[in-house]
Amino acid sequence: MIGKTLAKRYKIEERIGDGGMAIVYKGHDAVLNRWVTIKILRAQFVLDEDFVHRFRREAQAAASLSHPNVVNIYDVGEEDDTYYIVMEYIDGKTLKELINEKERLPVEEAVEITRQICEALVHAHKNKIIHRDIKPQNILITKDKRVKVTDFGIARAVTTATMTYNNNEFMGSVHYSAPEQAKGGLAEEKADLYSLGIVFYEMLTGKVPFSGESPISIAIKHLQEDIKSPVELNPEVTSELERIVLRAVQKDLNHRYQSAEEMLEELKAFINNEIINNENHKQPIVNSIKNNSIPVKRNDNARNNEGKKGKKRAGDLSWRYSWIVVGFLIFFIFVAALAMGFNHLKSSLLVPETEVPDIVNLSIREATGLLNEAGLEGDIIEEVSHDEVPTGYIVSQFPEAGRIVKEGREIELIISTGPTYIEVPLVTGKREQEAKIVLEDKDLVVEVSNDYSSDVEAGKVISQDPGQGSKLSSGEIVSIVVSKGSEPFTLRDFSGHSLEDAKEWVRLYNLELRDVDEEHSEDVSEGHVIKQSPKAGEMVQALDLIDLVVSKGPDPEKAVEAYDITIDPSLWGIDHGETVRIDVDDNKGKRTAFESSYTGSNIVIEGWGTGTVSIMKKEGQGYITLEYVNFPQ
Repeated sequence: MIGKTLAKRYKIEERIGDGGMAIVYKGHDAVLNRWVTIKILRAQFVLDEDFVHRFRREAQAAASLSHPNVVNIYDVGEEDDTYYIVMEYIDGKTLKELINEKERLPVEEAVEITRQICEALVHAHKNKIIHRDIKPQNILITKDKRVKVTDFGIARAVTTATMTYNNNEFMGSVHYSAPEQAKGGLAEEKADLYSLGIVFYEMLTGKVPFSGESPISIAIKHLQEDIKSPVELNPEVTSELERIVLRAVQKDLNHRYQSAEEMLEELKAFINNEIINNENHKQPIVNSIKNNSIPVKRNDNARNNEGKKGKKRAGDLSWRYSWIVVGFLIFFIFVAALAMGFNHLKSSLLVPETEVPDIVNLSIREATGLLNEAGLEGDIIEEVSHDEVPTGYIVSQFPEAGRIVKEGREIELIISTGPTYIEVPLVTGKREQEAKIVLEDKDLVVEVSNDYSSDVEAGKVISQDPGQGSKLSSGEIVSIVVSKGSEPFTLRDFSGHSLEDAKEWVRLYNLELRDVDEEHSEDVSEGHVIKQSPKAGEMVQALDLIDLVVSKGPDPEKAVEAYDITIDPSLWGIDHGETVRIDVDDNKGKRTAFESSYTGSNIVIEGWGTGTVSIMKKEGQGYITLEYVNFPQ
């Protein structure tokens, strides 16, 4: 995907993140010459119409928002089954990264970030958009401290009345999900405020209030457990600030902030040191609001008059009525106990039977519904990782489907926590075989391609996709590009060139000079190249080895004597004016020493060492050889 251009303008440069539905890339808009963020729907979802619809809905929902604290959407499209959204590129950090760096944020900074997030939610809620996944990973902080809320990937228009479960798949991050989301209920605007309260809590304390081994266990804590006071974890948190946090995270919707505007108003009041009306906003109870009984106010005058009139009569008859009442009470208690005992015995002996339904591969909600219809109950006994069964779905059941059991029986359930994600290791710069071993040991599939590179040595990995730290499931593909070295080129001819010239050329073209041998030469002057390997014209590439042979000049031990050889052509019947040719083959090689018209004078030629002189006369278009003469004689 790296290097691909979408819509003939958005070039994908590098992978910068992963989401539940999409992979996030940094790209460049060639038309407007600016950096952009490109979200591309994961390949496994392309054929799923529901996911494609949700992905398109993300763009439609987010594109309707225009606010300084919301990431802008520029474009949305589809090309060759690649569904993408182009949005504003934010050069900064996620809030999660900021919290991890600082452990917890200063109170003033945490309040200001919360205010800006709240500003974004006010704008979104006015446009009937619920984010539904407010978490630090979806909050970007620019270098100038501007907050940008991103990833409306599971945002829905309020008018669509969408449930938190889509095909019974739990959406959003459970650490920040409101109790109504955990139960599968409607995710209204107040769900965003609950999530914001959890984020605020984490900024102030450096911790999320609830954690556990699985999403299900965390969701249950959101439903049942109290949140530890932020003051206990950070003494710098004031009581007024604690009240804002705890009111945002009320489990009872009626006691939570009723709107983002209301929460924003209190945040601004805190920032401006304004007094908040504490009568209207008493310290909230996080878990639930207790229903205290209301005392009845009695009329004392009526009570006194009644007492005066009946005082005497009550004194005479009270002992009789008391014994009668006691007797009746004893009788009724005896009868009731007898009836209850009989019913219990009857129910224990005559429990109806029912067939166990097949609930494997169903969501918890679906499974619970079928079990309740059959008069049974479910008991989650274990949560396991599973590559094929989605999170929150049933992996196995006991008793198995089809068994006949008593009504009221608990069916033991094993629930999936989804696939175990693998963190992609860094293999860039490693040898191809080593990279394969590292990735395959992680149960990932390796896809190899090759390309030229002037920077990376042949056989080593130039790049990988996805990059280091990305999360993949077992069996997913990691593509690596292995270097073939630099692009080949034609080697020039060094023959006759000085050794220094040859070395400079080798250096410029990033070749390596390995061996330089020397030989005597009668024809090539000292210090110049006689021959080379590879030969001139062959294809080479950077870092290839070059061998040269350089001349040491003539060999003094092989010096030969020169002779003057006198030839009289008339001795072989050559007349004046005829054309004569004399060839010599000696220690210097074969050559023509004379070729011209005979003028009547002797011809003197030079011979070296030993050899043969050929005397020829021209006849017609060629020559005939008259004699071979060896020398020296």
